Amino acid sequence: MKSERKTKAKQISPYLLVILSFVGVILLGSFLLTLPFAHRDGNWGNYMDALFHATSATCVTGLSTYSLGIEGELTFFGQIVMLIMIQIGGLGFITILTFFVSLIQKKIQFKDRYMLAQAVNSTSIADVTKFVRRVIVIVATAEILGFALGLPVFLNVPGYSVPKAIWASIFTSISAFNNAGFDIFGGTSLIQGMGTIVVDTMPQWAYYYMQGYIMILIVMGGLSFLTIIELTFQRKKAKQLSSFTRITLLMTGSLIIFGFGILMLTDGISGNITPYQALFQSVTTRTAGFASFDQSTLSPAGKTVSCVLMFIGGSPISTAGGIKTTTIFVLILCFIRFLQGRKISAFKREFTNSSIIKTMTLVFLSVVVLLVGFICIASFERGNAAATTDAVLYETFSAFGTVGLSENLTTTLSLGSKIVICLLMFFGRLGPITLFQIFQTNIDNEKNTHYREIPTDVIIG
Repeated sequence: MKSERKTKAKQISPYLLVILSFVGVILLGSFLLTLPFAHRDGNWGNYMDALFHATSATCVTGLSTYSLGIEGELTFFGQIVMLIMIQIGGLGFITILTFFVSLIQKKIQFKDRYMLAQAVNSTSIADVTKFVRRVIVIVATAEILGFALGLPVFLNVPGYSVPKAIWASIFTSISAFNNAGFDIFGGTSLIQGMGTIVVDTMPQWAYYYMQGYIMILIVMGGLSFLTIIELTFQRKKAKQLSSFTRITLLMTGSLIIFGFGILMLTDGISGNITPYQALFQSVTTRTAGFASFDQSTLSPAGKTVSCVLMFIGGSPISTAGGIKTTTIFVLILCFIRFLQGRKISAFKREFTNSSIIKTMTLVFLSVVVLLVGFICIASFERGNAAATTDAVLYETFSAFGTVGLSENLTTTLSLGSKIVICLLMFFGRLGPITLFQIFQTNIDNEKNTHYREIPTDVIIG
């Protein structure tokens, strides 16, 4: 019996343990958020709302069903619970994965060791522990820096005591770096003139300064820990950078510039948004969720651009969601190389068929999930006046991309739609990384076969 149990334990994938651990965090967090002392009114909280916020925090999304916002609904205890879930959600995939692997490294199979080494760009399990330590150092450094940059802002908010300013700076720093989008200002994020006293009463220099350092934290959190390690700990020169780092840096910069430029064309020229708002929108749609203006005021073209940016998201092995910058890079590269009649290559490296298949599968699956999610929410919200087609579509992209932006629809959602949004957030956060690792053996099954079938061409288009 003992030997059978040991055999079954060996068969448990560490990637499955990551998923189960996140489910456990969400369930525990949802229970804690229902407790009376987590709410300002002292009553038991609605479990569906608690589950929604636990999922949103752990999946670092930022969508909220509380009309008064986190500050207006939750006590200090409830806010701490939210912040812990945000931190776990941002760090979770790599750190929790490597934590489990370090515990069971003597038992895991070779293929799991290989996949983990590939994930962290390492050749041995020993480097995994070093990687986790470096990630923790990066996160701690970034969040302490964010706290220090934000403290002058909140110390200048009228009515804020020093302890409250410190707490607001801590919460904002952790939320921004982990691309969560939650704040403790009110129910309208960073939008001025919407009744949020903190945002409306702070000095103008503090308002724009706050948006500036939040953008820096968002970009750092979504850049990829592997990229930051190469640039800091390893101090590689430009020619020594890996293809992965070059892609993430190129795509991150390009998407920010692209988003800013297009948003200026769609909404900036008409005066609908300012250049600074366009820049902030371009950054925050990359899965952060902070808003500097009412999203419902965007033009249809501006909403489309925002949805595209939300769909792409940040880079792999980061705190961001979406299909990731490397995925869109490979997809665009495939299109360009097809027109050129050349192999799929960049930076003097040819991409494997496995990478191309993963890219196509991920994009296709993501589109299917978005379509199903949109249809379900639209059906559930048939009688909801706020659930216009563009509002539902925007909410769907925001949830799947773990962004947190909304056209003021989240607080009006029905029970069925809340469940769908929770599933979208969970799949959006786990899908691009962990789920592919679980099915890795099936994707690379060709390596284990000793024969090849006769190739053939199929008429396409």
